[in-house]
Amino acid sequence: MIKDMSAECTFCRIVAGSLPAGIVVDNESALAFLDSRPLFPGHCLLIPKVHVETLHDLPSDAVRGSFPLRSY
Repeated sequence: MIKDMSAECTFCRIVAGSLPAGIVVDNESALAFLDSRPLFPGHCLLIPKVHVETLHDLPSDAVRGSFPLRSY
């Protein structure tokens, strides 16, 4: 579901694999990876695989694919 990617967006570059990241979970809708400057050990960021400016702009089908994410 990787679409509408932006070459300037750091998150899009992580999704595309052109920037390194400590991937924790990867599915067709979302990606979770370790924060490079964590608030606490193990802090992760969860991002959709579609480029949006804000979560409000995220299409509803991508919300359903991203937020019930489980790593087990």
